[in-house]
Amino acid sequence: MSFYSPSDSEFRRNYREEVDMAFSAIDCLLHRDHVIYCSSELSSGLRLYDALRQHYVKTAAELREQLGDAWYQANIWNVNVRSGIEFADAVRAVFPDRTIAITPAPFTAHGWSQREYLYFWETLLRTRVKSVWFNLNWQYSNGCTFEFGVALDASLPTFDHTGQTITRSAGIELIRAAVQQLEYEGFNTSQLRENIERSGGSG
Repeated sequence: MSFYSPSDSEFRRNYREEVDMAFSAIDCLLHRDHVIYCSSELSSGLRLYDALRQHYVKTAAELREQLGDAWYQANIWNVNVRSGIEFADAVRAVFPDRTIAITPAPFTAHGWSQREYLYFWETLLRTRVKSVWFNLNWQYSNGCTFEFGVALDASLPTFDHTGQTITRSAGIELIRAAVQQLEYEGFNTSQLRENIERSGGSG
């Protein structure tokens, strides 16, 4: 049994204070070490596009409207979270010392916008990460392709799900191929194009 139970206290803090609090918790574990970051599709990506095709819609909002938030949570979000955790477990198992592999999948900050999540993970990449591994089909994900651009800008080594190096040019070509396919099918690829530019290519 626990000696204490959760209180019903309410707190009011701004976004920067929440970011600082989250990083302080991470630093309790890292002790100034730099670790591996495992990038995997979450709110966008190939699984979402497959569902959009299957149900003849073009956006996640339309998919939610048609099938409901519970369906979306069970069939897109929860599946992506499990995949992200499994990927981080697999990457960690590659290293004999079981080095720490961080995945963003389980992290939830209620009320944060997508841009606020991206700022948080970008800051983590730039300050506490030594290499970035990308899960299969990462090139279809707005978040993963953003993290690829950040990793390149921060001069971090980048690897695919098999441990092979992803060069700048190879990564950009993967994203461009994804953009070409998705645009042919009528999907909005503006964020993917923006992340090509962040990676040093032309959108």
